Amino acid sequence: MKSYARIIALIFAVLMLIPSLVACANTNEGETTTEPAQSQATPESTGPEKDPNYDDDGFWKDDLPTDLNFNEIVTVLYWDDVERPEFEITEEQADTDMVNEAIYRRNVTTEDRLGVTFEWIGTPGDSGDRAKFASFVQNAYSGGTYYDIIATYSRTAGMLLTEGLIQDLNAIEDSHLNTAQPWWPKTMLETCSIKDSLFFVSGDISTNVLHFMYAVYYNMDMLKNFQIEDPISLVDSNQWTIDKLIELSSDLYQDLDQDGAQSDNDQYGFCSTYFHLDAFYTGSDMMCIVPDADDVLAISPEFFGQKTTDLVDKLGGWFKEGDTYVNPHGGSRNYSVPFNEGNCAFRLDRVYVADNVYHNGALRNADFEYGILPVPLYDENQEDYITVVGNPFTLWCVMQNAKDPTMSSAVIECMASEGYRKTSPMIFENNMKYRYTPDNAGKGDGARMFDIVRQSIAFDLGRIFSDSLQFMSEMPSKTAASSKSWATEKAQYDRILKRAMVDLNKSLEAVLDN
Repeated sequence: MKSYARIIALIFAVLMLIPSLVACANTNEGETTTEPAQSQATPESTGPEKDPNYDDDGFWKDDLPTDLNFNEIVTVLYWDDVERPEFEITEEQADTDMVNEAIYRRNVTTEDRLGVTFEWIGTPGDSGDRAKFASFVQNAYSGGTYYDIIATYSRTAGMLLTEGLIQDLNAIEDSHLNTAQPWWPKTMLETCSIKDSLFFVSGDISTNVLHFMYAVYYNMDMLKNFQIEDPISLVDSNQWTIDKLIELSSDLYQDLDQDGAQSDNDQYGFCSTYFHLDAFYTGSDMMCIVPDADDVLAISPEFFGQKTTDLVDKLGGWFKEGDTYVNPHGGSRNYSVPFNEGNCAFRLDRVYVADNVYHNGALRNADFEYGILPVPLYDENQEDYITVVGNPFTLWCVMQNAKDPTMSSAVIECMASEGYRKTSPMIFENNMKYRYTPDNAGKGDGARMFDIVRQSIAFDLGRIFSDSLQFMSEMPSKTAASSKSWATEKAQYDRILKRAMVDLNKSLEAVLDN
């Protein structure tokens, strides 16, 4: 298994399928950083094999000093009910799965490079245990137990911050964190910073960032049978828009089981569930929360603006037409069945649904060909595709009173760097193994689409602070899924969110003032 994984990693390094994500610089004053190009495909004279900035496998190197040796135990508190592996992996577990082995090698390499030994402390912290995890940290802090690193479900990180339990990463003396490196998404600083502070990070350090990226799956066979326009060419020409998705998915409904009503067994143009629809909002280049000149944070003007109204009304009208199978809030439809059975043209979902291990091969064993596309643009005037990440990914933090924040920063940076070269290629292969890699020998359309999805990851503090902000990101989605008008619904949300925003800013100001 280990030799197989190394071969796969080498193949992906040579093919350079995992792109460089150039982040905004966040180096210490006076420091200079050489950044990788947007693509690792460089001219032969300066190719990865000849450029000292690349390692032997063709991946961009980090700039951690080679003589670091902390000779310390690093305590990592993590949410142990995460569905997909990300943290502690034993040598025995590493032999069972290539992603497990990659995580194991990431951890061991980090220990070897920095002279540290991991001590993993797990406690429940999934969606239903967010408050329990936050309480666990609060009790530990009150009792004088301080973990070096906290790795937590994304929404829990917001709760820890408002309680003052995590440190400003930008304020760590002699920090080794370098957010200009390709393992940190390029939008992370601008979307996760609060004033001049950064309290949590994610990227290649979290395997679940890749698992939970949103994309649009499409049934290649069905599109060919109905002579539907090639969506790949639309992506390449910047014409892959919400309007185009609606157009291509229309007039496809068929009552296959002839029961006179929509059911799992019928044919549709599009399927999804209400909370996945957040991807359309973010994909339309809109944020829930933005920096404000006077307050710490503010509700984005777009959230209650005309663009959101138009988006929600457009989606709601589309869902009402009958060619879609969307599970509304509280609904019982099994939205995934039509696509899995080959009876749906397009499906909005997370990338992990093609994972053979966690979805019992529902797509990998399908008898039709499928591919992935980025979430469509709002319109052709939008420059870039934008990918939102589902909530069950990990944000990495340094706890208040951690014994050596400089060491913690080095560990986080090293794990992200090693994740970029070890775990991300394996996740890529595992999720898309049979339906994705074969076309790399040809045009490589599948690889390019995956790259676009991964390059365009975006975060939003409105999602991270969901518990404080009444789960605001789902408000437009629920409205659209129910085919209601945002102009009507937003009035009640406006009052709720303004009060919540005031309370959140008070909590954040108290933390920032300390």
